[in-house]
Amino acid sequence: MMKMRSSATKLAFLVALATLATQILVHRIVSAKFLNNYAFLVISLTMMGFACSGIILSKRLQRFMDSFNESVSVCVACFVLSLLLITVLFYHITIGSQEPTSRGEFIKTFLFNIPLALLYSIPFIFCGLILGVLLSSKNFPTSQIYFFDLLGSALGAFLVLPAIHWFGVEVSLLLFCTLILLGAWILFPPRKKKFHGLTLVTLCILVSSFYFRETTFSMTYPKGSMLASSGFKLLHTAWDPIARIEFSRYDEQILSAERFLFPCLIGGNHTFHQKFKRILTQNNYAFTFALDYDGKKESLTGIEETIYAAAYQTRAVPNPKVLVIGVGGGFDLLTALYFEALDITGVEINSATLTILEKTYKWYFGYLVENPKVHLIHGEGRHFLSSHPQKFDIIQISGVDTYSGTSACANIFSENYLYTTEAIQLYFSKLTENGILNLMRLEFPSSPREMLRALTTTVSALRELGIPEPESHIAMLTTPKGNFTALLLKKNPFTVEEMKHLGQWTLNNEYITISAVPMEEARLQSVYQIF
Repeated sequence: MMKMRSSATKLAFLVALATLATQILVHRIVSAKFLNNYAFLVISLTMMGFACSGIILSKRLQRFMDSFNESVSVCVACFVLSLLLITVLFYHITIGSQEPTSRGEFIKTFLFNIPLALLYSIPFIFCGLILGVLLSSKNFPTSQIYFFDLLGSALGAFLVLPAIHWFGVEVSLLLFCTLILLGAWILFPPRKKKFHGLTLVTLCILVSSFYFRETTFSMTYPKGSMLASSGFKLLHTAWDPIARIEFSRYDEQILSAERFLFPCLIGGNHTFHQKFKRILTQNNYAFTFALDYDGKKESLTGIEETIYAAAYQTRAVPNPKVLVIGVGGGFDLLTALYFEALDITGVEINSATLTILEKTYKWYFGYLVENPKVHLIHGEGRHFLSSHPQKFDIIQISGVDTYSGTSACANIFSENYLYTTEAIQLYFSKLTENGILNLMRLEFPSSPREMLRALTTTVSALRELGIPEPESHIAMLTTPKGNFTALLLKKNPFTVEEMKHLGQWTLNNEYITISAVPMEEARLQSVYQIF
């Protein structure tokens, strides 16, 4: 009996560990295919599975106890097989549009996607059955079972992060499934041979899935998404605990300012467009272009027309010291190199992105990452600024939004920390006397709100710092289409001369306009009269 109790606590630990780990892995899988907050259903799906298991045990608890070893084998095998089957189905099935264009299309897509996501509650029913029996039976020490349940959950949540980093989500899923399958078989081996056969068959399926994982986990992407476009050819995917990073070949022949949704990001120089060979996406949504850079400044001619160059176009600080939060494909770094920055620090929270730049595709990014002016750091932007004494002439935050259901989702969790009042105050304190923050955001033309929120937050932050005229430190840029904006925040008030340079640049740029400037209307008119 003592041995059985000891095995029961170990089983509770193992099942809880696998449950939490696979829950997080499923969250990442759903995030890579669905847009926005569908992924957060996964937490509810786990609880739904446990609730269903409780209903089953209310009627069948004694039957599970009478053949406990066999019940454990069946439940674990069903957990592994259902999780694997649903994941394969989820990867391969064609779902609706990523961004529905009408209310009817949204409802249709929603009604299709929700049942698909609900399938993920099924595997957790079987974990709930095992834990429910362990916690309900008088044969097992409930307090110890509960303790090891919590301990296993904590360890599972901890182990899954390095597992994602080292093995990726799909392989980690197979590894945790193998762990619970073999662990349960060792702790409570079934007495009947046919149940040993079930475990063996399940193990063979896991091994086959690992061996043929490229086919097994080949994802079909939603209509209208980045990777579903005919102009993309996926070359490489890399997981880290934050998100999945995809590196793709981009057909520059289809790229033009006339057809591209965000022309302010690429400018109008057709020769420059030929450098757009590769692109990085995050969870098949947030993207940055990865230019074919040969180390020569002239190859970047055209980048000065993009909204990335806004802070440099004020000419407030020549040869600036630059900080980029969110490196992506390196577009911000290349902009700094074009404007002859003396020192460029790039802080990137996604380790997978840095691995692609510095290792996997170093042959492509070599001229950028090996430039002595460029320093790449794996970290979170605010933490880096808070823990380092340096000040910068330009701080660049270029649309650090993913709009996908991960901990990096726009305006929630980690990204939220980049746009708070405290964050703005931190950026302001880390600017040199003439330093400028360029905060770029994707906007919604039909109902603008992103930059309005950033503007009101910035004004509030400056007022809390005792700045008497916050408006004199802020300039706003937008696009004729109104789908991308930039907030320029300067440590010292903007001068008329700086506004002249910025005004001249926007007057000659059909893709970017000034929407607000830090001066009275009469002074603004005097600036434009110069042109």
